[in-house]
Amino acid sequence: MKNLAQARADATGHAYMAWLDALSEGRTLQDEARLGERSFRQLAEACESPRQFAMVIEALDEYAKENPEEPNGFARLAEQVNDSPYDLGEWVEALEYFYDWLEQNQRTGAFKTILGFLGCSVESLPSLADKPPLKDLAADMLDEYGFQG
Repeated sequence: MKNLAQARADATGHAYMAWLDALSEGRTLQDEARLGERSFRQLAEACESPRQFAMVIEALDEYAKENPEEPNGFARLAEQVNDSPYDLGEWVEALEYFYDWLEQNQRTGAFKTILGFLGCSVESLPSLADKPPLKDLAADMLDEYGFQG
């Protein structure tokens, strides 16, 4: 884990100890979130900050608790990524924006519902050639339609 924390610190400019703390906390939630080692690493490598990583791990943990009979949340997220022109890092960034929006608006939303909202936002793109950042697309959709999650 120390090597991963150092690699993420080097890649993102965030402090090594912040990454180590986030990854350590993530390890405590990894089993509950039903997140395999490969998925854990992929997620860490897609995150631009320890805060992003912690937020997504917590969301995946919450999803697993609420949906024990369904595939894990990372599998759902990966499905959305695979069906879109955006990579995992862009989805994580959009999820972070969405959760921040919910907090600022004193709202809550289920991970599954948020993924669905983002997926619909992607489907609304008129042309994939002129795709805006997914975070910006989410912001526009939230501003225009709000969220009823």
